[in-house]
Amino acid sequence: MTRAAASGSKLLYVSDLTTFDVDVYAFPSLARVGKLTGLKEPQGECTDSAGDVWIASTLNQQIVEYAHGGTSPIAKLGDPVGYPVGCAVDPASGDLAVTNRDDFSGPASVLVYRHARGTPVSYGNAVQYYDYFAAYDGAGDLYVSGASVKNAYALAVLRHGQRAMSILRVTGGKLYVAGTVAWRGATLVLGDQRCGNRAASCLYEASVSGDAARIRHTTRLLGACDVAQAWVGATQVAGGAYACDYRPSRVALWAYPSGGKPQAQASGLGHPVAAVLSESSKKN
Repeated sequence: MTRAAASGSKLLYVSDLTTFDVDVYAFPSLARVGKLTGLKEPQGECTDSAGDVWIASTLNQQIVEYAHGGTSPIAKLGDPVGYPVGCAVDPASGDLAVTNRDDFSGPASVLVYRHARGTPVSYGNAVQYYDYFAAYDGAGDLYVSGASVKNAYALAVLRHGQRAMSILRVTGGKLYVAGTVAWRGATLVLGDQRCGNRAASCLYEASVSGDAARIRHTTRLLGACDVAQAWVGATQVAGGAYACDYRPSRVALWAYPSGGKPQAQASGLGHPVAAVLSESSKKN
């Protein structure tokens, strides 16, 4: 890490499947200030209230924690049942949820580590065979994007205090490939890696009521064939823009919720998967 990384209050972490690294950028300039190595197929990422970054090291079957701007892991959690691909931290309790792409014995599960430590509790449902990305809302409910055994998009929720996950109906539109899950206030944001069933990416704003999530608005992320897990802020979206037609992949910033063409971008990535913003809790 450069001195800029050590002193920067906002850092954007982008995982790369091609290099097995996580590139770190100053935000919002997108100047590269560091790199995390030693991971195996890093994919989904999440942050906690201290600005620590958790990274799913899929082939290691681990979730690895780094301090904001740090270069060495400060914690590692083993995944006892499968291959972790995403994570989310409950801001109220500090619990860490880890999504598994699939389990050794069959359908995927979500593991919840109380206070991000110890032995996890496993949750699942009969519909969602693959789990991808996740996010907690303000009430401690966990939302998980995934797919059925036939690869149809699926969205599940683990209500706070419940012992089983339930499936939410998505109305007002159709999603094809599970991606981003985020919360902006009372709005659920869902990403589709194949928007409109073509080589394009978009985000959908949805309102949740009962067992349904109704799509109200679409944000199209132009210039990227595939944005898997994006960071969604109040006025901007950041994501790894996997390019098609032999163009180089890159990290990009889009206006939110208007979307459109990138406001800024930086090249040098192979196959980016996830982007997350870490904000230091320390005063510089």
